[in-house]
Amino acid sequence: MASTMMDRFVRWNLDFDGDLYGDDERERTRWYEGIATASQLQSILVPWVAVALVWILGRPAVLPLAVVLAALLAPMAFTSIYVSARRVEVTPRAWSAKRKLLGVLAGAPYVVFIISASYRMAWPQEDSWISIIIGAVIGAAIGAVFQAYATRKRNRAEAAVFADED
Repeated sequence: MASTMMDRFVRWNLDFDGDLYGDDERERTRWYEGIATASQLQSILVPWVAVALVWILGRPAVLPLAVVLAALLAPMAFTSIYVSARRVEVTPRAWSAKRKLLGVLAGAPYVVFIISASYRMAWPQEDSWISIIIGAVIGAAIGAVFQAYATRKRNRAEAAVFADED
């Protein structure tokens, strides 16, 4: 397997030859579990704090918080790219209640932030933020349809593989 810059960065970060994440596999596993949990909490907590700060601090907070949210999304995108490049399926087999809840908790604040920022940035007589709400509802519906299609496509592909093995 060719070693990409992403591979080298991940190997450096995971510190396989060092003790950054413990001395043995058990300790490494616990550190990785803790890091994954912290990442999940950050992906939910930071965007909701940004939404609250837009309402508390108003218009001056919008641009710096938008930059923070973009910076938060970058490592999430890196993770998805890295995992899918390692031939790990990123489309779920099914959307459990837990997956839906975490998806909404992590995704909704971005929509709420954009709506809140639009409201804060608009002049008092402008109602452009209402159009954003309508667009968000339409976008969510389209996104749900695409996710359902991707899940169904994955399940059909797996069923075809299992059928060939019989």
